[in-house]
Amino acid sequence: MNEDALMLIDKYLGELIEQIVYKYRYNVDLEDEYDSLLRYIYKRLVKAWFRGQEVSLEELETALRNARKRKRQLEVLLSYLVSRYAARNGPIYLPQGRDWYDERY
Repeated sequence: MNEDALMLIDKYLGELIEQIVYKYRYNVDLEDEYDSLLRYIYKRLVKAWFRGQEVSLEELETALRNARKRKRQLEVLLSYLVSRYAARNGPIYLPQGRDWYDERY
């Protein structure tokens, strides 16, 4: 994996990844872990889309452009990948406010 591939992931998916992290409050510090998260997503996408085979930058860019056309499916896929990455770091989300138990009783 080279830096150009990570730049492509960031170019086509970076904004959506950030939105997903904030929307679902995943336990990912984007300032410190962004490159690591991009590497994780790259490896998983290559494994899923190209059966783990070496991929050229042109093939990767074409696949990313095509994936962006199906935004909802891409959002679900990225949400899954980010959640798997976040699960390695501890709780997936940080609850805010009162516990559900307090509200019921």
